[in-house]
Amino acid sequence: MFQLTTRTVQVHAFDTPFPLLDAADPLLWWRDGEGMLGIGRALTLTFSGPERFDQARRVWKSVADSAHQLGAAAEPGTGLATFGAFAFDDAAAVPSVLVVPSLLITQRGGRTWATRVIESSAGASVDDRLDPDRIRAEVDHLLAASADRRAHRAADLAADSVATLHADADAPERHAHAVRRALDLIEHGTLQKVVVARSERASLPAGFDLPTVLQRLEAAYPSCWNFCVDGFFGASPETLVEAHRGRVHARVLAGTRPRDANPAVDDLARDLLTSSKDQHEHALAAQSLLDTLAPHVRDLGADGPFVLELPNVLHLATDVDAELADGADVLTLIAAVHPTAAVAGVPREASLQTISEIEGVNRGRYAGPVGWIDASGDGEWAIGLRSAQRIGSTITAWAGGGIVAGSVPEQEFAETSAKLQPIRQALAG
Repeated sequence: MFQLTTRTVQVHAFDTPFPLLDAADPLLWWRDGEGMLGIGRALTLTFSGPERFDQARRVWKSVADSAHQLGAAAEPGTGLATFGAFAFDDAAAVPSVLVVPSLLITQRGGRTWATRVIESSAGASVDDRLDPDRIRAEVDHLLAASADRRAHRAADLAADSVATLHADADAPERHAHAVRRALDLIEHGTLQKVVVARSERASLPAGFDLPTVLQRLEAAYPSCWNFCVDGFFGASPETLVEAHRGRVHARVLAGTRPRDANPAVDDLARDLLTSSKDQHEHALAAQSLLDTLAPHVRDLGADGPFVLELPNVLHLATDVDAELADGADVLTLIAAVHPTAAVAGVPREASLQTISEIEGVNRGRYAGPVGWIDASGDGEWAIGLRSAQRIGSTITAWAGGGIVAGSVPEQEFAETSAKLQPIRQALAG
């Protein structure tokens, strides 16, 4: 059986991760000037179906337990770690993936580390690819070469990396029909809430450079989780679950107001906080997370709802914090809480069945978990919102909204349009 060997060393810091990304296969997890990026692939693991989370947890534990780590993992996200993106539902055609980069670069608290990962056998610790000075030299070379290359090609990259999202001509009508069907089920007591999503697509020009689009996203949404794993990318405002040294954190978002409809932010915030419809939608989402997380934690507390302001929308938000009680790793936690009512509905199984019936097209990884896990089982995972999937020369972007009693189809379509803005604007340049 293969074994991974890693070496972690401290390296020079950098201002921005985007010039370092592999244009053909960018791997990124970034927020507020900190995070992780990957270059190359040492290992790619794929999973599918209803057991995908459990399969991933067992396989990753086996990989981590057998790995040989040289140099201490100084901070979360250093040492052996893998990026991941999971499909939203059991029937997705797109696989769920864990991707271990050949070179992982992590920046936190003003310090930067590089971890070289190689497939090895016993005695591989003498491999010269794991020499600390060689790793530092490689990173220095990457920093110099990528900055120089991008400086000379900046105008070309900007021109090549422009695309336009398009909805089908009947998209408003189809979405309104789906919302009305959802409202019928709510009126008859089958559901309390269900999230209805829709997609738009863009055809990509030759020479399209995804790192340029990622840089635009991060510039507009620096406080969101900016991510890219296996062509699935976005800027998500919603933390599904984080686990660090026995502490657990999550953030629930449900209840939305588009900002472009009304520039008076204070009025929009007041409207959200006093809306019985939005408060009800949010309460369902928050309670679903608390209920599914509770078996694994103690001292579970919730702070909210409060208004989270983003450039395109305002959300009702609740932060959840707890202490891990059973030693579960972060993949176990995401399997327990996904899908939350914020992206599926209440009751969970009935909402998933309704989504499958009324959306018409499988979501793929949209609204699925995306993030990373390290060798200790800690990690950070967001819900894959404000997101899109690149496959070949096509990008498909998704957005959805929670439907509860009192939802208005036309307003729901406007909400999805506002939620598509981050991807639309990043593609448009």
